[in-house]
Amino acid sequence: MMMCAGFTDSLAGGGGIITLPAYLAFGLNPAMLLGTNKLSSCMGTSLSAYKLKTNLKISRKLIRRLVILALLFSAAGAACTKFVNPEHLKFLILLIIPFTAWLVISKKNLGTTDTRRQIKIKKSNRAAKLTAACCAWYDGFLGPGTGTMYAVFLTKYAGFDMLQATAIAKILNLSSNIFALMVFLAGGAVNIKLGLTMGCFNIIGNMLGVYAGKKHGAKLIRPMIIIVACAITVKLLWEFFH
Repeated sequence: MMMCAGFTDSLAGGGGIITLPAYLAFGLNPAMLLGTNKLSSCMGTSLSAYKLKTNLKISRKLIRRLVILALLFSAAGAACTKFVNPEHLKFLILLIIPFTAWLVISKKNLGTTDTRRQIKIKKSNRAAKLTAACCAWYDGFLGPGTGTMYAVFLTKYAGFDMLQATAIAKILNLSSNIFALMVFLAGGAVNIKLGLTMGCFNIIGNMLGVYAGKKHGAKLIRPMIIIVACAITVKLLWEFFH
């Protein structure tokens, strides 16, 4: 299960829809669930981010700015949970995730080529920064499907090809996840032994996913994103009506 989650997460995000039920089935204390999952997912995401960074064709300066925005806005999103209960706005996910899938489905050639020069680099950079800020805030406040949203919005609005967008998504997701993991560790809400063990399997899945993604590019990543978006939507609908 963890290898499957790592494979899926490396290509399209959404590995949590597999890992969280797996941890519950394993009998993990729900209080330790999110923290332990962050540990194992951070291990796998670190590997995929490192392997995919060779596909990036943007400056390190821009990456640093995107990471800073991701950290600041994920913290802001988490802070907002003190004032507004995310459960009351969970219905927003049922609007955002299907919209994300629709963007991919409606344009068959989305992400097959890098179109940043066509929309101008400065405009692309602004779109990337706005995407980083908005998705990171969402990640801190609600969470499900953030990696998928990063990849699709960076492709659609910033003009990156799907493989580059996925690489950036991994780096930004990892940044906010490490920040969250530190909070969980400080609160003693992580089963370190279990998390490290599951993390090793997650790494294997991520390695396979990165290899497949580099080989097939958008032809593989695109349908994976659609599948993940649909799976998240179905899962949330099930939770709403049961």
